[in-house]
Amino acid sequence: MARVNQILENADYLSYMEKIEDLEKGRPYCKHGFDHGLSVARIAYAYLLERGELTLSKEGVYAAALLHDIGRWVEYQTGEDHAEVSARLALPLLEESNFSSEDIPVILTGIREHRRHHDGNLTLLGEALAIADDCSRDCRHCAMQTHCHKFKPEMKLIVY
Repeated sequence: MARVNQILENADYLSYMEKIEDLEKGRPYCKHGFDHGLSVARIAYAYLLERGELTLSKEGVYAAALLHDIGRWVEYQTGEDHAEVSARLALPLLEESNFSSEDIPVILTGIREHRRHHDGNLTLLGEALAIADDCSRDCRHCAMQTHCHKFKPEMKLIVY
């Protein structure tokens, strides 16, 4: 996981995560920090393993998950879709961490797609990130349920 560790130690990545943390200080809903990214990584990787359709390395899945929300701070400031911003910000981080020219487009597409799971027609990584993003939150026990657009009473633990 050397390449993932390079991302996690990258000054730009750290700066993005700090900006998100600062902007979410008063947020009563789920946050988008490292813990969330790591949960998404674990769930997405397990989902892909269970399906028997792992076409990207474990490092690639973890990189995508840890980078999928790094553009949140831009969305908070400008309203621009954080999935698109995250993909844009992720590109140099992936290049600097020596991900291959074959893996980078797969990772960036997955990041772009992680919010579109209701649209269908996603790549396998995009689907895994979208599902993991939703499953990584304990909405059923959250005090903000009645105010949050993510919570649906029919939500159940999804086991793949």
